[in-house]
Amino acid sequence: MAIVVLYFRILLHGRLRVANYVVLAFVIACNVWVFISQFVQCIPLRSIWDPAVPGKCIGLAVPLGNSILHIITDFIIIALPLPALVKLSMNPRRKIGLMIVFSLGFL
Repeated sequence: MAIVVLYFRILLHGRLRVANYVVLAFVIACNVWVFISQFVQCIPLRSIWDPAVPGKCIGLAVPLGNSILHIITDFIIIALPLPALVKLSMNPRRKIGLMIVFSLGFL
């Protein structure tokens, strides 16, 4: 969420600003879902870390789904400023270098 909030300084107006708000809302919704899903993964919750407590767990579906959500949001966050970088009026070689630097943030 911190990176998306930082993009508010870069994406000042237009459709990219609206897209930034949409991405921020999506990231917040995903994080709320992950937080809630961790608490309903096993009933009772203590059975996650204590094998002596009998309980019923969903299995790998919740962590796998949460991981997929995080990967999707990471790709969206990395791709969000790229259209703004394309519109910059600078040397094409520098522009490509700047896009590569922004894309390397994904690693």
